[in-house]
This record gives sequence, C-alpha cells and structure tokens, in this order.
Amino acid sequence: MQPRILAILVVIFPLLASNGAYLLSAYEGFVPWCMPYLDGCTTISQAGRSGDTIFFYRALVFPYSVILIFFWLYAKEWLDLLHGYTTNSAKIILWLGVTGSVALLVYIDFLGTTGEINRLMRRIGAMLYFTLIPLAQSLMLYQYYKLSRDKPEVSVTPKVLQYQFIIMVLMLIIGIASLISVLTGNNTSEVENIVEWNFSLLVNLYFAGMILLWKDCRHVFMIRAAKK
Repeated sequence: MQPRILAILVVIFPLLASNGAYLLSAYEGFVPWCMPYLDGCTTISQAGRSGDTIFFYRALVFPYSVILIFFWLYAKEWLDLLHGYTTNSAKIILWLGVTGSVALLVYIDFLGTTGEINRLMRRIGAMLYFTLIPLAQSLMLYQYYKLSRDKPEVSVTPKVLQYQFIIMVLMLIIGIASLISVLTGNNTSEVENIVEWNFSLLVNLYFAGMILLWKDCRHVFMIRAAKK
C-alpha cells in the first residue's frame, strides 16, 4: 500500500467509525439526537457499542488500528530517508505510535463486554491511545521542523507543518481546559464528552497533513529499495 493511500485511510476510517456509529445509534434510539461535538450528549464508546452499531464500529476500528501500525512503520521509514540514517527520535516515535495503535486494538476488543476487568481494559486502551498517539504526532512534527531548519534541501511543505502545529495547539488547549474544569469542579459528563469528541477529531485531522507530505513518498521508497 502506498504511503499516501495509507494516510488517507488513517483519516477516513476513524471519522466514519465515530460519526457513523453516532448516527446509527441515534437513528435506532440508543442515544439522543444532538451535536455531540458541542452538546456532549453521549460518548463515542456508548454510540459505538449500542445495538447493532457495534458491528459497524468494530468493522472500521479494527482495520484502522492495524493500518495505524503500518502508518507508524512508514513514518519511521520516511524520517530515516529525510535524515539519511535512523535517529533515536524516529525509534521513539515508532514505539509510541505502535503502542498506541495496539492499545486501540485492546480497547475495541473489549468494547461491548461486561465486567470490571473488561471495563478496566477498555479504559487503559483508550487512555494509552489518546496519550501516546498525540505524543508521537508532536514528536514527528518537531522532527519535520528540525529537518526544515537543518536541511533546507529537504522538501517539507511549511503550510502543512503550520496546519499540524495548529492542530497540536488546539489539542493542548482542550487538554488544559479539561484540567481546569476538573480543578474547578465544573467537570460534568457533558464536558467530558465534548472533550472526547473534539480531541478525537483533532487526532484524526492531524493525519490529513500527511496526505500532502507523502504525495511523492512512493518514488522515494522505490529509490531506496533500488539502492539496496
């Protein structure tokens, strides 16, 4: 699979999974109709596990998790090509990304099951995914900025980096706002749900920048393979 196609799938699959699951669950009457990004009337998990929607949700999140693992493998390869060698930062990014992707597999595997242990596994999976993936994204963005500064000949589109930087800043703002709401005692379930929906959206939208960064990536991989 070509890197650009991989990046497109990494963007589309989770967007279809979360929003499609909500629409199906609302249509079947399991969750109320609302604008979850603004109203926080339900969680992504509740929408995804309600009724027959769980089959739709799992059918998209399972392959997304696997594709995301390959995404981080490609991301490390891409950084290696830009640097000309394997850096420790690329290894850390790979470890964070793959671990976060596997955590999502754990989450979706236990979704819809009952019991305290299963609930704990879901929480751990979701927590690791929403912690490690943004960390990997921020480190990867830093590497791109570093490359554009140290190696001007490396083609990294500045506008894409600005876009991804804005995404990361918005993630940080949401995280800080969520922490403030907890400390001030204003952390309602609706607020938590709004944070979850919007943070998840931003994690997905970050990958949209990779579609442009990887538009010519196929030729680079072919050149490296030929040299070997």
